[in-house]
Amino acid sequence: MADKQKRFVGLDVHKHYVMVGAVNRLQEMVLPPRKVSMAEFEAWARKNLRPTDEVVLEATTNAWYIYDLLEPLVAQVVVCHPPQVKLIAAAFVKTDKKTR
Repeated sequence: MADKQKRFVGLDVHKHYVMVGAVNRLQEMVLPPRKVSMAEFEAWARKNLRPTDEVVLEATTNAWYIYDLLEPLVAQVVVCHPPQVKLIAAAFVKTDKKTR
């Protein structure tokens, strides 16, 4: 049960807003995608994020501000390098199932 409660939160940080969504360990959507304005993000984070959450966001201009804001609120914050994320997402592994 505790594993199902752990959430993995993805943030897509833009200049004026943040897109937020989360899944649990079973990859069930537990926080549907939503747009939160940058002005409201801090209050939203304090209200909605949990100490057991793990958060990932891409390295952008605002990334370290967001990191500093979230780090005391959640279990882990990871800032990732956008080009490496794209390479991983585009990689084809022999064990991947073909969609056709």
